[in-house]
Formats: sequence, C-alpha cells, structure tokens
Amino acid sequence: MSVNLPESLATFDTEYCADSLEFYPFNDTQRFLVGTYQLLKDGNAQANQEELTSSDATRVGRIYVCDAIDTDGGMRIIERQRIETSAIFDIKWSYNSVDGKHLAGVACADGSLAIYSANNQSDAEFLSPVCTNIAPSMCCSLDWSNRRVSTSTPRVITSYSDGHLQLLQLSESSLTEVCQWQGHDLEAWIAAFDYWTPDIVYSGGDDARLKGWDTRIGPHPVFNSRRHQAGVCSIQSNFHREHILATGSYDEHVFVWDTRNMRMPVQEYNVGGGVWRLKWHPNDATQLLVGAMYNGFHVLDVGEKVACSASFMDHTSIAYGADWCQAQNPDSEDMLVGTCSFYDHVVHVWRNPKA
Repeated sequence: MSVNLPESLATFDTEYCADSLEFYPFNDTQRFLVGTYQLLKDGNAQANQEELTSSDATRVGRIYVCDAIDTDGGMRIIERQRIETSAIFDIKWSYNSVDGKHLAGVACADGSLAIYSANNQSDAEFLSPVCTNIAPSMCCSLDWSNRRVSTSTPRVITSYSDGHLQLLQLSESSLTEVCQWQGHDLEAWIAAFDYWTPDIVYSGGDDARLKGWDTRIGPHPVFNSRRHQAGVCSIQSNFHREHILATGSYDEHVFVWDTRNMRMPVQEYNVGGGVWRLKWHPNDATQLLVGAMYNGFHVLDVGEKVACSASFMDHTSIAYGADWCQAQNPDSEDMLVGTCSFYDHVVHVWRNPKA
C-alpha cells in the first residue's frame, strides 16, 4: 500500500505546549478544543520547557476553543475562547448528550477532572464549568462510558499519576465516586471503557502493564498483560466492532486485540515512535489515527493486515493530540484531521485522503 502524505491546510499557535485535541462531535461543525501544558518558573511562561523540571516550576494550562474555517484558498483557524486552567493531560467529549447537554471532561495536573458544558449560542462563552472532582495526584486521562448508549447518568473513568484509578458517576450536574483502586505501580497513563460492555475498564501504566477490570466484582484485574515492552499510554475500544481493542505504548507498537482472548494481540504494527494517542475513525471500523510522539501522526488501515495509509510529518516536536472531525464536507470525501504537538506548541489541520 502506498502511503499518502497530506499537506497542512492551516496552523494555530497555542503559545503553551499542546498535548490534547478533540473535535466537537455535534452540530456538523469543524470546531475543536485544544488542551495545553506549560511549566512556569517565577511566573515566566517563556522559560525553556525542555530544560525545566516539574520540581522547580508550576504547571499551568489553557483550553482553546477554535473553528477550522474553509476559505476559497484553503482553510484558516480562528480562536473563539480561551480558559485558563491547571496543566491539561487529556480532553474528551461525551459523544452522547446528557440531559440535553453537550459535555466535555478535562483531566488536569492539579488532580482535577473538570466537566464543561457547551453553549452553541455563544462563541466567546462556548464552554462553561459544570462540576469538578479533585484527587490528590495528577489526573492523566479520562473516558466516558456512554459512547454507544445514551444515558442521563454516564460514568467516567479516570487514571492518576500515583497509579490509582477512579470510577465516577455524573448525575444532576455533580460527580460521585463509585469506587477507586490501585491499578498500577507507576503512573497510570490511560484508562478506557469497553464501549460494548461499560462495566469493563482497561488501563495502562508506566509499569508496562495493560490490565482489564470488571467493575462489578472489585479491584482485581481480569487480565494483566505484559505484551508491551514499555509504558502503556493509549487505549481505545472500537465502537464499530465488538471485541476489538487498540493499545499503544512507548515501545512504538500498536496492538490490536480480540478482547475474548487477551493472551496475545491479533495484529501489531510498529509506528516508529511512542504511541500516545489512538482514535478509531468515526465511520470506518478499519481506520485508526495514531499520535506517534517522535515520529509524527499516522493513519493505519486495520484490515486482514495492518498497513499505514497516510503519514503527517509536518510537526517538529512531540506528536501528542489527534482527532477526526465528525463533520462531513460536501465538497470532499476526505476526512478532516486535527493534530497538535508539544514544544513547538502548534496545531495543524489536514485531510486524510479517502481510501
């Protein structure tokens, strides 16, 4: 398979280091959120981020609300809103509305999981806070249980830098803890639901362990995989095909699993860089977007064999955040993709050519 090399359509400077990007999945729009993570020393945001350590700096962040606007000459990105926060590790939308509200969760370095609600009547005040849960260590990731089934009381799974996991329930605009447990010996970089059976949760940590948990039976893993050779930092259940799970690690490998047998993956692919983010295509069960840290962004075709169908290599720093736009462009069958990278604090939007 030949590899497409898409061109950047537009860029946006986030000023702070960028690590998370999520398109708004409603209203057929090209709006997206960007999360940032910056170390401040003596209040100086311009200090060299690659030389600072967290021990001598303060972690701050910012949420951007942006629109990717089609123009006669291509595309441009317009900032609509910015919200100052603690440093951000992860942002995820609830893909089903909750009591008529469109909600996003934001995982922050101060231990907070913040829930925001979208207001489509205002660009400048598009996001407003709903509620917050605070934990004693850095909140590294979150996921929503309601990707496939709508509910007024969705659950949210979060993972933390001290290795623990927390299951929360959202009800009447407040978060309540369902349970928490020690999942990993080191940082728990990622936690995710099985979207087909939301009682099942998967987690990955810096201890190179991929674990599965049945939240109905207590804090004992139903499997504990050592197949990855380094920290596990990305997991996503395939919401099109039951029993299909994708995982990624600092070991540069993407594994595709059949969750009915977690002894070994059914497919694997080396993307040449640590796998920080994995996103299944919104409409195509075989397309997987990969943020490969020191080797750009890639789209994998997960068929009978795994092959790379597109690579976007314009980022000059660590490739972290990535997402597919849910909106369909009437003038193009190519899917819009947004990606962001860390020390160069830049967002690119580009189109993945239709296979």
